[in-house]
Amino acid sequence: MDQRVEFPRLLTVADVAAILHVPVSTVHHWAQRGDGPPSFKVGKHRRFDAEVVARWLDDVKAGAA
Repeated sequence: MDQRVEFPRLLTVADVAAILHVPVSTVHHWAQRGDGPPSFKVGKHRRFDAEVVARWLDDVKAGAA
């Protein structure tokens, strides 16, 4: 029996910046202020769940309409 654990795709600050076409410093500022897509730290490294970022972006787009 194959029992695999499915983990979410984790994105780095640079990944999120590239996806959103914003500077890396903007993503860092968002994280410090609690703005932008939700994130968490693994040690000293900030990570973003790709599905959460996608939902956040959908919410932003819906609010801009």
